[in-house]
Amino acid sequence: MIGFVLVKRISKSYILVVLLLYACLTYRMLEYVFQDIAQTGASIKNYRFDGKFEIQLENVTFLINKLLHQRNNLNSGDYSLLKMLREHNIKSEVDIEPVLLNEDYVVSGAYPIKKRVYTPTSKYIINCKNIHEIDLKRKIGHGVSKQTLLGDFRGMPVAVKMVTRHQREVRHCIEKLNHSDTEFLSHRAKCFMFSNMKLMKKILMLEQLSHPGFIKLLGYCVRNEESDTMDLSERGVISVYELGTRISVYNLQALTWRERIQHSLHLARFLYYLEFSPLGSLRIRDFKEEHFLMSNGTLKMIDLDDVDNLEPSCSVYVNEVEHGNITFESQNQGCDFAIPCHKGLCVGFNAKQNMKFMYKLFFNVLIFPTAIPNPLSGDLRNVLRRLDGNRISAAELIAIFDKLSAFDN
Repeated sequence: MIGFVLVKRISKSYILVVLLLYACLTYRMLEYVFQDIAQTGASIKNYRFDGKFEIQLENVTFLINKLLHQRNNLNSGDYSLLKMLREHNIKSEVDIEPVLLNEDYVVSGAYPIKKRVYTPTSKYIINCKNIHEIDLKRKIGHGVSKQTLLGDFRGMPVAVKMVTRHQREVRHCIEKLNHSDTEFLSHRAKCFMFSNMKLMKKILMLEQLSHPGFIKLLGYCVRNEESDTMDLSERGVISVYELGTRISVYNLQALTWRERIQHSLHLARFLYYLEFSPLGSLRIRDFKEEHFLMSNGTLKMIDLDDVDNLEPSCSVYVNEVEHGNITFESQNQGCDFAIPCHKGLCVGFNAKQNMKFMYKLFFNVLIFPTAIPNPLSGDLRNVLRRLDGNRISAAELIAIFDKLSAFDN
């Protein structure tokens, strides 16, 4: 019994010793912390740590507000990032509300923190938040995989593109499915996948390309893969464009010669942009009249499904061996237009191909020397000859058409 009491007293003593050591350690740690604060706030006047467990509240408040001020400076970088994301329509379903830094919390005598308001902006007027405001009127066009509908957005006519089950590419896929299959719905969803990818490709390309030769993207909404409903507040992938009118190339001959020269100058600049675009030299594989519209008096391309930056490949091989000397000769295998093979690619082919088809579709009509002042007809005939032989570049065309457009008769 006596031993038990003795052990109990000793245990209490040990507990007291441990608590005392813990208190001393905590005190010492706090002392170091406040010494660090004092060092970081070395510019503060009359700051002192007297070794006792008390802090001058005014000085600590000063330090806190200084840190808040530094945090606000860092936040300005965050606001720039939010603005960039908003401009690129990333997560258009999520609203980035204005951020208000209120100066009321700043204690008197601290650094002044001014109100800073971030107002979100976007280069698109339509996104997932307001796309349901579009009133769909009627179908105005369709392709293999997409359908175009006339819509009204706040009094402005717009063209709305989406993938529907009525398009040939999707319809044929669905018709091949077995409706009794337990996985019919999942297989049916896959029928929309490739067409939705092509619609997304156009959206992504127009995000990176900027030229009046492309139809203007007014906005888009990408939520999910839902493709059955016509309710724009639920539909998965939708894109909205400025509205244009169909053209007949041969009706362009009825324009005045100045208007035809201006259209030619615009198309030459468009070809130059395609050749030196941010995505590399782009080639329009499917050059058709129906892929262009007239919008605001300008010819614009609307279909980017078959646009890419792939130059054709070619090969270089050993031509002959004479007296131990190997002679290499570049063969234009796959390189039309007499383009030399460069590192396995026909570099410059895309630009030549675009020029060839632009001449056949537009230039051959627009600059045909009819009803054009005589002083210009000779220059235009020379341009047509060079275009026919594909012996002229977009840069040269721009210089020529720019000079002709300035002609005063």
